[in-house]
Amino acid sequence: MVEHEDLECVVCFNEYARRGRVPRVLHCGHTFCMPCLEQLYQLQGYLRGVSCPLCRRITCTMASLPLPGALSVNMEIWDQIVEKRLQASEDLRYMHTAEHTQ
Repeated sequence: MVEHEDLECVVCFNEYARRGRVPRVLHCGHTFCMPCLEQLYQLQGYLRGVSCPLCRRITCTMASLPLPGALSVNMEIWDQIVEKRLQASEDLRYMHTAEHTQ
């Protein structure tokens, strides 16, 4: 299971999400949200890739392929996003039920 700290981007400290802040993994194995990677890519466009903010290893991308298509989704984190949302929904239902039984 992924730790809570691993469910947020270490660049912007926002939680990953299935929309917008999709967790993408670089070739070095480090994961960041797509908006942060897009910013890095724009800043480092001359590299035709992205330099990892943690280890500086460069992940090359094809010029004809947009960045989201060039990087895989971190499926371990992706699966945890769903489980976290389901758990929050169950917790809310439990709290709602507990209020009505008192």
